[in-house]
Amino acid sequence: MKIMNLIDLQDSRQLSRMVWLTLAAVFIVIVAFSGYYYWDRYVYLDDQSPLEIGVEHLEAMVRENPEDPQARVALAQYYFENGIYEKAIEQAQQVLAAYPDDDNALFVLGMSYIQSGQTEAAFEPLLQFTDSRRESPMARSDTVLQTALYFLGQSYVETNQPDKAVEVLNEALLINAADADAMYQLGLAYALQGQHEEAITQYEEAVRFVPDFIEAYQGMIASYGALGMTDHVAYARGMEAFSLKDYETARTHLDVATANLPDFAPAFVGLGLVQEQLGDLQGAQTNFEYVLELDPGNFMATHALGRVQLRLSEQE
Repeated sequence: MKIMNLIDLQDSRQLSRMVWLTLAAVFIVIVAFSGYYYWDRYVYLDDQSPLEIGVEHLEAMVRENPEDPQARVALAQYYFENGIYEKAIEQAQQVLAAYPDDDNALFVLGMSYIQSGQTEAAFEPLLQFTDSRRESPMARSDTVLQTALYFLGQSYVETNQPDKAVEVLNEALLINAADADAMYQLGLAYALQGQHEEAITQYEEAVRFVPDFIEAYQGMIASYGALGMTDHVAYARGMEAFSLKDYETARTHLDVATANLPDFAPAFVGLGLVQEQLGDLQGAQTNFEYVLELDPGNFMATHALGRVQLRLSEQE
């Protein structure tokens, strides 16, 4: 059961990231289409967007206009969205053979390489893409650039290049400061460099946005362990179990952590969350109130306390 829960959590997070990636890719392809003749020719007639008209129409457009880069980019995008990565790569490469600086083709090519497991091949197109997009005056609000930077950072982590990962992931976070996935990858990069305090800071930031971010807690376990902080390891193990909905195990670990770390607010937040799930609303309320004594601005404790107090009032 624990294994299945872990798989579900990981799949959910990957799905979320893929939705974000797809939206970014859709955006650049729609931009690429604007102003071209076949928008009226195809979209007006069928009242559909280029990404809805189907692979047959897109392939026909390429056959009729083989030198048109926008048609090929749209087809590459369609293949990418449907997981046909080798065909997406082929179409993007066709565009880049004639137009080496085409941002849209570079993005789709790099993402297709990553999603097909060809990490090393992804570096060149993504680096070229990010170098180009950084020149835009809108770079600090460019979500497509942020997506490319995130995947570059993740790829650097996977290929054991943490110094490069730190650089691009910090840049990604300048664009989207609430990206918990980027924080987690940055934590991994710091850990690879042996900078476990910095890694823990990033994992803690990640779980502020995603309280059941199991991979971040697992990162904490490793980094706290490397620093010999055994009571903090108990906290992280408790939150790992909480993320897996194994609340009894979570309470066992968090009881140890709160007993030995009386000033460590995250452990009491975690214990309160576990008690809430186990139906111990009075215990949860006590712990959330204690957290707010330690850290009056703790958003998670404030929100959880209000929720618990409402449930208690309904029981009266």
